[in-house]
Amino acid sequence: MIDDRIIARVAELFYIHNMSQYEIAEKFNFSKAKVCRIIKDAKKKKIIEFQIKNIDKRPLELEEKIEKKFNLKEVIIFYNSDMNTYDEEIIFQNVGKLGADYIKRIVNDNLNFALTWGKTLHYMIRNLNLDKKYKVNVFSTIGSVSLTETEYQAVNIAQMFSEKIGGSCYPIYLPLFVKTPELKQSLMHNIDIHRIIGDTSKIDYYITGIGTFTLNSRTYTLGGFDLNFFNSLIKKNIVGEVGLNFYDINGNFVNSGVEDRTIKLNVDEIEKIKNKIAIAFGPEKVESLKGFLRTGLADVLITDSKTAEKILL
Repeated sequence: MIDDRIIARVAELFYIHNMSQYEIAEKFNFSKAKVCRIIKDAKKKKIIEFQIKNIDKRPLELEEKIEKKFNLKEVIIFYNSDMNTYDEEIIFQNVGKLGADYIKRIVNDNLNFALTWGKTLHYMIRNLNLDKKYKVNVFSTIGSVSLTETEYQAVNIAQMFSEKIGGSCYPIYLPLFVKTPELKQSLMHNIDIHRIIGDTSKIDYYITGIGTFTLNSRTYTLGGFDLNFFNSLIKKNIVGEVGLNFYDINGNFVNSGVEDRTIKLNVDEIEKIKNKIAIAFGPEKVESLKGFLRTGLADVLITDSKTAEKILL
């Protein structure tokens, strides 16, 4: 079942922006026949009558602006700019639901999913309810740290996602940091994501949160890194991380000094993945999201409108 927001978006692209059905199919990972059916549904539901009706245009226009600015395949926004108070729990629920809706739209048998960690991913999976189970592979992509909320760690995120979506789960039961580069090399050759599929170009979807680097960020407050290491990252002008790959505000990846001892996918491996989806929001995420979008890694962004508006500044 395709929701009305997607139907309206497809109709707008086809009728107003003159995008072909083939181009729309590529954008949303649909077949051309499915795009044709969606356009017919838009007419049946009276979402279009020479113009798009019964849909809030504000998030659609904001989505389009960010797509163009950062050359993204798709942006999905929960519109909350009219809310007088910033209730983080409400935003987590709604952004998580948009992430779950995206998964329901693209999921199919024989896909390979790779996930990182974080609270927003946790909420996305909590909102994921499917009518059937699929034959997919779900891979964790990073090791674990001693975070207080264990449900946000990569192992638990991958297992939870697999339970909801079906298929086989391949968690990484290793620490995030190991003692020597030699030990890392030995371990990385044996983790499931390499042993089972080999080249990461066989991964269909990489779904990640975005880490920030201030003393208020969860990465620090939950005990993920000690203060000395955290301060060393800030001194290098690092504003964020994706899968524990660090970057600055201009989208340049920066060596943190621990790359050769970290259990994770590196940037070159992430670049090979077919579709890379970031899901994140909040005032503390604005700079880290700007930096991430400038890396050129992102294909899809899921966020809220208050964050999106600040990204455009």
